[in-house]
Amino acid sequence: MKIAIVLSQGKHYFYYDRVVRLLHSKGHEVHVVCPADFSEDGNKSGRALLQLLREVPGVKLQDAITTKRSNSYWVGLLRNLRDYAIFVRPEHPTPHIAPAWIGKELSAKMLRRLEYPLIRSFIRSRAVRALFAWLESRIAPDEHIVQWLNEFQPQVIFASPYVFREDFEVEYTKAAHSLNIPVIAALLSWDNLTSKGTYHVKPDQLFVWNQSLVAEAIQIHDFEPKQVFVSGAAVYDPWFDLSPSTDRASFCARAGLDPAKPFVLYLCSSKSISDRETDLIRMLMVQLETVDEASRPALLVRPHPFKEMGDELENDWVKIFPKGGQRPDTDEARAGYYDSLYHSAAVIGVNTTGFLEAAILDKPCLTVVTPMTSAGQEMRAHFKHLMDAEYIEAAKDFPQLVGQIMQIVSGADPRRENRRKFVRDFIRPHGLDVPASEVISGAILAVARGRQPSEWKKEIHE
Repeated sequence: MKIAIVLSQGKHYFYYDRVVRLLHSKGHEVHVVCPADFSEDGNKSGRALLQLLREVPGVKLQDAITTKRSNSYWVGLLRNLRDYAIFVRPEHPTPHIAPAWIGKELSAKMLRRLEYPLIRSFIRSRAVRALFAWLESRIAPDEHIVQWLNEFQPQVIFASPYVFREDFEVEYTKAAHSLNIPVIAALLSWDNLTSKGTYHVKPDQLFVWNQSLVAEAIQIHDFEPKQVFVSGAAVYDPWFDLSPSTDRASFCARAGLDPAKPFVLYLCSSKSISDRETDLIRMLMVQLETVDEASRPALLVRPHPFKEMGDELENDWVKIFPKGGQRPDTDEARAGYYDSLYHSAAVIGVNTTGFLEAAILDKPCLTVVTPMTSAGQEMRAHFKHLMDAEYIEAAKDFPQLVGQIMQIVSGADPRRENRRKFVRDFIRPHGLDVPASEVISGAILAVARGRQPSEWKKEIHE
């Protein structure tokens, strides 16, 4: 069977590495389609994809075809307005982030006009959303993509992330539909349905991680329930198989920590979530300094891979490691991150995917909810998933946060069962012993054969 994996950027490949490898191991011909202009190293690189191509030469990389239209301005405007209309519809939980998402694509003058109450009310109406969908349907598929699909003749297209600003997935979907090739869209991350754009051309199936995200797909993006399949989160499959790459003493020596003391791990968030992270860490340090030195835990800060952080915070009990941050997109890069989680006593952050990885390793998690952090917490819909699961200790200020840290360092762990339930429900809803990559691979094959994705077990075990 021939399968096309269409990605807007090469750096997104690692989310589906095990899916691709599993499909290839079962004898299927897999082509990864994405722009081939990615770098070979660095936190925004396609190094995981390049590693795949070195290790599994049977998988092919196809440089994505860039659609060039004479009416590209109007097509772009239509899609940007449609994204805006999704953000401001009554069902969307965070309409205030619409200007930030659309702002880079539209002029400041147009954005101001869109915020006028009458225009905003008009554009959010069901009738206008239907008009936008009809206009999109009048845009012809790219003939060059149609030609490539005719040459490759895949039985199915698997596209992700789909809701970012790039149009590759939309254009490949439009072309695939013209040839009656089924298309699956897959959710890249847990915040995408509320923080990104929308599905300008509906895929035949949408794969999401869990039941909570099914509701968002239906309420915000107008999917029918039968179009949405719960797959689990394939990107976290490696975390269930890993073990420490080094003992605690060796890790602490590498990070510059005293192995005789426990340490708590602070995981930095992206700039869009927390743009004053250094200030927050300093406030935490000041409060920790009130604790008796003999019982005070060390603090290990892990920078966000896309956000620079200097070493000015470091002292004898506060260390930054690794210095430049590191995206966990390969086994090698993942190992150091795993070690830092595994050997820590607890994990602290604002609103980070690191809370998911920490939960998998069964580590207590803490956050502080203050006016300084609200823009990346209460004002971001995906934070509610964490709070609803009730597995994170949420302090109202730093004195309370440090009090909670000291209780956990002393052995308390009151939210252990909630944390484990979150992993079962949010990350591996088909069972802790069932890798999401296995589910997704089987579901892709089922859709390719004209079956429902829920029949994935028949495919993966045949």
